[in-house]
Amino acid sequence: MSDKLYDILNKIQRWLPALAAFYLGLSAIWPLPYGNEVNKTIALIATFLAATLEIFSARWNKDHEIMITKTGENSNG
Repeated sequence: MSDKLYDILNKIQRWLPALAAFYLGLSAIWPLPYGNEVNKTIALIATFLAATLEIFSARWNKDHEIMITKTGENSNG
């Protein structure tokens, strides 16, 4: 996964809970359909995306640590 794609997905993942709360609030005020269902679906998508990004992040950190070890670079300066 490219850094740019990771950054985009990370921003989307951070905004999804706000979107879910916004739709749930609007559905309580206005007669919007399926407020609870939409809210829960967005929450599930956000949770799945967060877990996926965490896996990619851990993998990237592990690969980066291996590269530093192989090249003899010190991350402290």
